[in-house]
Amino acid sequence: MTSPFVLRAADVAAYSPANHTGTANQRIIGKETVGARRVEVLLGTISRGHGALPHAHPNLEQAGYLLAGEGVSELPGKRRSLRAGDWSFNAAGVFHRFEVVSDEPVQVMVVYAPPYSENPNAAVVADGMDDPRFRAGAIEARDVPVDASPIDLPHYQRAQVRPVISRQTVDSRFLDIYMVELAADGCVAPHALPDVEQVLFVRCGAIDGQIDGQPFQAIAGEWIFVPENKELSLEAVRTPCALVVIRAHDAAT
Repeated sequence: MTSPFVLRAADVAAYSPANHTGTANQRIIGKETVGARRVEVLLGTISRGHGALPHAHPNLEQAGYLLAGEGVSELPGKRRSLRAGDWSFNAAGVFHRFEVVSDEPVQVMVVYAPPYSENPNAAVVADGMDDPRFRAGAIEARDVPVDASPIDLPHYQRAQVRPVISRQTVDSRFLDIYMVELAADGCVAPHALPDVEQVLFVRCGAIDGQIDGQPFQAIAGEWIFVPENKELSLEAVRTPCALVVIRAHDAAT
């Protein structure tokens, strides 16, 4: 079953992003693919010794989820090794860099809110690691907690939900991201979120669902885009299912 709401990496062309080396990005969720206005989701493939040069995004947030490989992330005053299954978060205006250290290329899902779209005015490049701007802003740098307590997420039934990016975990303004484990009989009851765009990434398993009354099916490695104000419902298909649930909205007040 094909659906305009379900996206696959195989259907999206790659490009070389600015301020990076040895990197091929695919814009899975964006204005040109699904008409997204609040969120952008990329799949990046980065070879050993390459990655993101020191830079910052003054007016948007960036989250990353490693799917394969290993790298080193640097923020002002912080250096962290990242492996498959780890999250990173770059607050608006905080300089950051990333380098792959594994022989295996890194695959990383990158989330921007608001969208970046390779806008040169949305990035500021540092003059190397000794640039004072890279060291500034340490108070704004955040580590993503690895042991956040499970929460109850409205509409999610027979599910374990752990927040990774939220106002409570990293003081995010535009993004809320949850790791969700659905039981074999788990489901998401029909609901619509005003002024919020959602993206669901299927980590494992399969789901059946509806968006605005239109049925869809998705399997591991696929993304589902839910436009703002559109009703979503879904259920796991016979076996447990793991999802990343991304929500992008206006800045929290």
